[in-house]
Amino acid sequence: MTEKEKFRKILFQVELLKRRKVQAYLRQIGLTPGQGQARILMYLSEHTDVTQRQLSDECLLDVTTMSRVLDRMEKMGVIIRERDPECRRAYKVSLTGAGEAKAEEVKVGFRELEEVMCKGISREEIRVLTEGLAKVEENLREMPGEKV
Repeated sequence: MTEKEKFRKILFQVELLKRRKVQAYLRQIGLTPGQGQARILMYLSEHTDVTQRQLSDECLLDVTTMSRVLDRMEKMGVIIRERDPECRRAYKVSLTGAGEAKAEEVKVGFRELEEVMCKGISREEIRVLTEGLAKVEENLREMPGEKV
């Protein structure tokens, strides 16, 4: 197996393991994995006065999916949507008190995940890995079409 094959394989394995851990944690705190609820909570906890469209763009969800996810989150009582006074077709989205608490639970879980992932790795090694993975991300973004 070449070094590049090993690299691709380990990236795949790391992503699968991370996804399983995150999904289990999200279920444990009452969120549905794979719907972007955690990303939405995290974004709203750091930004105010956000339109549904902005949220969709920032969380990388199409507007239809975003609308359905926000419907569920509104029923859960973690967000509220209010008409944007400046645009009658737009909605502003914000966290409720319960949403702020849920966002904090997500942050705690992600911090724990980071600690586990970085265990036994020096700051310098983390810096080098981060720089290398940023290059991988950039290369993938530049890859034309849907090859692979």
